[in-house]
Amino acid sequence: MAKLISSLELPLSPRPANKSLTDWLYAELRCAILDGRLKRGVRLPSTRDFALQHCVSRGIAMLVMEQLRDEGYLTSKTGAGTWVNERLPDDLLTVCARMPAKPEKAPAFLSTTTRAIRPFQSSDPDVTLFPIDIWSRLNSRHWRRATKALLGGGDSAGYAPLRNAIAEYLGTSRGVQCQASQVIVVTGTQQALDLVARLFIRPGESAWIEDPGYFAAAWALRNAGANIVPVPVDADGMDVKRGMQLAPRAKLAYVTPAHQAPLGVTMSLERRIALLRWAQSAKSIIVEDDYDSEFRFSGVPIPALQGLDKTGSVIFIGSFNKVLFPSLRLGYIIVPEQLMDKVLRMKYQMDLWANSINQAVLTDFIVDGHLGRHLRRMRETYAERRCALQDAAEKYVGDSLQLSGMHAGLATPAFYRAPVASREFEREAADQGIDATSLERYSVSKRRIRGVLLGFAAFESREINHGMQKLAAVVEKFERNTKH
Repeated sequence: MAKLISSLELPLSPRPANKSLTDWLYAELRCAILDGRLKRGVRLPSTRDFALQHCVSRGIAMLVMEQLRDEGYLTSKTGAGTWVNERLPDDLLTVCARMPAKPEKAPAFLSTTTRAIRPFQSSDPDVTLFPIDIWSRLNSRHWRRATKALLGGGDSAGYAPLRNAIAEYLGTSRGVQCQASQVIVVTGTQQALDLVARLFIRPGESAWIEDPGYFAAAWALRNAGANIVPVPVDADGMDVKRGMQLAPRAKLAYVTPAHQAPLGVTMSLERRIALLRWAQSAKSIIVEDDYDSEFRFSGVPIPALQGLDKTGSVIFIGSFNKVLFPSLRLGYIIVPEQLMDKVLRMKYQMDLWANSINQAVLTDFIVDGHLGRHLRRMRETYAERRCALQDAAEKYVGDSLQLSGMHAGLATPAFYRAPVASREFEREAADQGIDATSLERYSVSKRRIRGVLLGFAAFESREINHGMQKLAAVVEKFERNTKH
């Protein structure tokens, strides 16, 4: 039976200015079929859903699918949907040529167990909207039918059906090029970082990290004895040229190219290509953390850096813990084939395997289409809350607090004018009952940043408005002190 993917989104290349919408969409879909991102036998979204996902009219979507069906790429049945054909007219073709367009003990503030979640805590999804009834039904089914194999142990690489589901999901939604044999299931991003750092860094060797960047990545690298090299981030992401000046022979580079943590910028195509060329030349590893990429509110999904990698330089990591619920503790590493045995040995030495029952339940949750539907619902909800945060900031704070573009994710940077350290701003906000995480916490180089990170995903409009009024009092206090 074909697997339902109607709620998942397919990344498409930007449309050239000289190409019609119909020709562009036809070429992109045909290409996705030929290069395997849309696998044979996979069911496509309805034309209505497809048109909404890619901002085209339903008429264009119907015209393109009809053309692909007439040419033998698709097959359909009234009332049942449309599938990619099992036998393609281009069976002698295995790759579709796609040339990329030219430049285009933890700190208390991280803890969710010592206190209740309050605005604007930046690390939390809204778990109250998770479909617990569906998860419980799937979980009960597996417990009722639990086999000795499922209860007795597991595979260090992960539950085989889950590895296959992850490979298909990432290939379709993120443009990741991998087979199920390249997937290793872990407990989350932090275990993935710890594993990779231990394996590819020797004490004293250099590792690039974005500055500002994800501090827990710095922890993992420091624990491995790395000499951490903070590389500046600007509107185009990590400054690769600067990184090459600071440490040209670094052994590893950690990046969040789809949605940079914490600034939220997207790494440009030019920078991505430069990073890949550097890694190939230096024989270094790139660790691509797919941070919050699922929650993109505008534009088309940004394909993964890993999808551009032709030399096996990129290790791709991600997690279901924020996508679903934090206590799930399941994530993944996508490993180049030539490194698989090495990484798998280290994984076995670290913790044998992840919880097999949870892996089996997650497999069904993905394959049955629940993940895609949940992602769509949460994306819409978080987009509304992002707008509520923007409106509240304009209403209560005005131009004294500037929020960034907020194109994706669960939180946004907010920059203020008052000449006060952001750690002090964070403390004052905490005294008012508000979480406003200092951006200086993310800076490896200890640079001064007049900004904080504000989470909006876990809070309804009423909570956001109430929290912004308290934050306005903090901003007003510092601006008043400045005038005096």
